[in-house]
Amino acid sequence: MKKSFLMIFAVFAVALLAVAASGCLGSDDKDPETNVPSAPAQSVIIYTDGDNVMASVTAIIFGTHSQSLDANNSSAKINGTTVDITIPVINSDTINTRDLGYEQVLVVLGKKSDFKEGQYYTVTVGGEADSVKKYGFEIVDGQMYSYRAANIDNLTVAADGNNVIVTAIIAIGGGADSIDKTNITASGKFDENNEYNIYIPHKTRDGPSTMEMKWGEEQFVVGQLDKMENGTYTVKVNGISVSFTIENGKLTANA
Repeated sequence: MKKSFLMIFAVFAVALLAVAASGCLGSDDKDPETNVPSAPAQSVIIYTDGDNVMASVTAIIFGTHSQSLDANNSSAKINGTTVDITIPVINSDTINTRDLGYEQVLVVLGKKSDFKEGQYYTVTVGGEADSVKKYGFEIVDGQMYSYRAANIDNLTVAADGNNVIVTAIIAIGGGADSIDKTNITASGKFDENNEYNIYIPHKTRDGPSTMEMKWGEEQFVVGQLDKMENGTYTVKVNGISVSFTIENGKLTANA
């Protein structure tokens, strides 16, 4: 009788340990991204459909076997000059499979009449603005224009006399696409990490467009050789990087 009792106790103890261990494993395997209230976006395309301003969002799924999107309950909220998109996430398993998936979700941002003429609106997803792509739009004289980071096809750096020149080759797109030159921004100097940041916005006129591919080029003077200390420097244009080394007033581009 005593042996039977001890055996039952031992089995019960092992079961408790197994449950505890599985709980620990599940906790360790969780990806913090699976607990967010809204899926993040890989890309956002803004356009009009009749009287509606729409967003086609390519949302990211963190773990296709453990997470899905509740696309039917996606929504957008206008808060001043910000329009925030929420794409609810459904977590079906506590253990994240860690593979990435993507799903296209269409969201109505509002009626065209909901937005003030000539006012620029920033579009965020899950309350987070994309610091690189910077999605937004404005309506001018009834025509909508959407904005995002331009696609950088190639980035090079070279010395031209005493100047350090960075050249960006940009894939612009069709007839409705252009570079928003008036809103190009640059940090103006290298920071404490020897980084220099440039943002080139892409502008798209809503509506029909020709399909030919256009290319553009932008050049920036980021420094002078005689004023730069020896070291390695990085220039980022829309998140794309090019680096170079200065040694005794001479520039060498890094591969």
